[in-house]
Amino acid sequence: MQYENAKDILPASLLEEVQKYAEGKAIYIPKRTKRGGWGEASGYREKLNKRNIAILNRYSAGSSIMEIAEEFFLSPETIKKIVYGKKVNLPEYSPSVFSAGQYSNAGLGEEWVRIYLESMGADIPDSDRYFLSELVRMPLRLIDDEGKKTDNADEENCRDVPLIILFEDGSFHVICGRDCLSMLRKEKKNAHHAFIFANKEEYEYYLKNFGKQFQR
Repeated sequence: MQYENAKDILPASLLEEVQKYAEGKAIYIPKRTKRGGWGEASGYREKLNKRNIAILNRYSAGSSIMEIAEEFFLSPETIKKIVYGKKVNLPEYSPSVFSAGQYSNAGLGEEWVRIYLESMGADIPDSDRYFLSELVRMPLRLIDDEGKKTDNADEENCRDVPLIILFEDGSFHVICGRDCLSMLRKEKKNAHHAFIFANKEEYEYYLKNFGKQFQR
């Protein structure tokens, strides 16, 4: 380590104060920044935090300890430590764009989609085959499904709930919300919020041609 003369780098008044305690001594002044905690550099700690938040959310939504343990391949004792331990502030779930945006901003968009699809009696696409986008605002003209006019769509809910879209074979299709899509088009809406599942084999094409253009 290379030493420097304190009089060359410290103000005179500060140098006088230091001399009262360490005149003529070589001292080391540590950096103000602290070392990162365990797992921060590799990102593993962040992944664990997100997993634990998802576990807490399952529990608060009514899933049992055993159900959560089987889903996450953890022992019931480990799940109990997570759900009965230190609490975290979870984004509040509701079937709305606002709630979906909170989850998406927290890196938990897939969790919001899972809860929403389960409430609609639909299955979430396989994560081994698809990437899920952040919540985006996409042009409705890009969606191939014309949809059928029905009397079941709740207009207020349709305006405030994201569409769930699948991008595969170069096209966008509705997974959940076809009635809402029909209503939005009837109202001449140009764009709407959506979560998009993109086939992993086509993800680069999707990102290049569409993903970067969609408004967040």
